[in-house]
Amino acid sequence: MENLYKGPDIKPGYLGNGTIVYEPISPLSLTQRLGRLRYACYQFCSSLIGMLLIALSWVVSALPSVPDVVWIVATGLVGLVLTLYLFGLMVRRLHDIDRSGWWVLVALIPLLNVPFQLYLYLADGSSMMNRYGTPNPPPSVLVKVFGGLFWLWNVLTLLAVTTLVILQWLRPEWIAQGLSLLPPGAVPPLPVGKEYL
Repeated sequence: MENLYKGPDIKPGYLGNGTIVYEPISPLSLTQRLGRLRYACYQFCSSLIGMLLIALSWVVSALPSVPDVVWIVATGLVGLVLTLYLFGLMVRRLHDIDRSGWWVLVALIPLLNVPFQLYLYLADGSSMMNRYGTPNPPPSVLVKVFGGLFWLWNVLTLLAVTTLVILQWLRPEWIAQGLSLLPPGAVPPLPVGKEYL
């Protein structure tokens, strides 16, 4: 018997006149797109879950009947799964920017990975359909709050790290002078200038 209450089956995509039918979001998909706020929100949630699982494994390994190797194995497994998931999020973010997911390999290159992360946070995604599907539906209040705060935190952190790396490269004496103002023992001594050679 036909369900009279069910609407017509409409495929996700562009219907014309500015109307988009959004596809349902799957947190584990590698083929969908991911907007900036959802990208930051998913990163925050997965990192929080990973830290809680590592803390739980540490507490369990502190029990006398559990060997110490449990904490090491659990931390390694959680770290591996979290890394793979975060790379999947980067692939989906690249899809939103209409780039191939293979660009995620740039994240493995030292010194290029920080500007690449900034690019993922700052680049504007396609507002309409692209070759990777429909954009995300408008974000909920929770995604706006948690994603927005984590987005801001990460962008500021990446900018600070980039600034410190550039300063250490161009003006290492400024970094040394700034570190000398800290209380003794707060920071271990760092090699400056010719000591790198």
